[in-house]
Amino acid sequence: MKECDVCGTPNLKANNYCTHCGNRIAMDNICPFCGELNSDDSSYCSNCNKQIRPVSIDSFEKLFTDYNKLLLAKAEISDEDYSKLLSNIFRKLKFSKIVGHTLKEKILSIAGVFAECRPKARGEELGFEFGHVLYYDDRLDDSVQIATIIHELTHFLLFDIIESLLCDVFQVKQSSTLEGFVWYCLSNDLALMNEYCAHTVEGRFIPHGYQRYASFESLLEETTFDDEKIGVLMVLGNTFAGEIIGQLEDYIDHDLREAIKLQYKKDLKNPDYNSIGYESMDSVKTDVKNQIIFNYLFDSFDEASDVNNRENLEFLKEGIKNRV
Repeated sequence: MKECDVCGTPNLKANNYCTHCGNRIAMDNICPFCGELNSDDSSYCSNCNKQIRPVSIDSFEKLFTDYNKLLLAKAEISDEDYSKLLSNIFRKLKFSKIVGHTLKEKILSIAGVFAECRPKARGEELGFEFGHVLYYDDRLDDSVQIATIIHELTHFLLFDIIESLLCDVFQVKQSSTLEGFVWYCLSNDLALMNEYCAHTVEGRFIPHGYQRYASFESLLEETTFDDEKIGVLMVLGNTFAGEIIGQLEDYIDHDLREAIKLQYKKDLKNPDYNSIGYESMDSVKTDVKNQIIFNYLFDSFDEASDVNNRENLEFLKEGIKNRV
């Protein structure tokens, strides 16, 4: 039953007007597009047929709706809720036992809490992460493998953060469709941020001077972004990196970091400091960072919703589902 806000008469939920005074009864389920009053359990407007309530996102047709676009345009999250979001992602570590006889095995144990870790023995990449699987080249020295695992783990964690933000905005659960969209964002407009974040986190846990921003430099050479936009993406990446580092430092602790330093010496690696200039302390407050990232996600949503991008999105979705 719903009470009329004018005369207080109880009315059935289906009533749009008070049976006593004729007043139009306020409803929560008003279509934001045409203003039509809908029943409380309606997910689609009875007048214009547009989505007006969150629905499970199991296809790109259900993702790229005007309703979801409106939600993303108005997206915001409090610092408290964002802190809970991060805690939910990293709480797996609290209940996991870090095991391993060697240093590399211990780092793999940490990464394995979040993603399946698979060695690879071909291809020029040191490693990559896709479809919840982290690949690393086990032909390399252990020190390089460790750096690669941390780097690729960061990609996964950033992916998880972005996906969790979108789940919060759209009020839905994780799905391969949503994951496909997140990968689209992180490999296009947010690729520089994604790569810079991974290099920054990696740099925290390996000895000073050994960090190489080669993959980030490759993206810089290809980008059409101006210096201002590049700077914003680097600050975003650095801010996300700070959050991820803050969570990982409890597990890749002082003793493990010292062991990593010794591993580099054991592998006879020498620092070259060529990329040290990319390191930065620039960051922004959490609420500012989240608002900027929502703006980027909104722009990516608009771009990705174009039917010409559907084949690429479907490829990403299927790759994630099949873990390839």
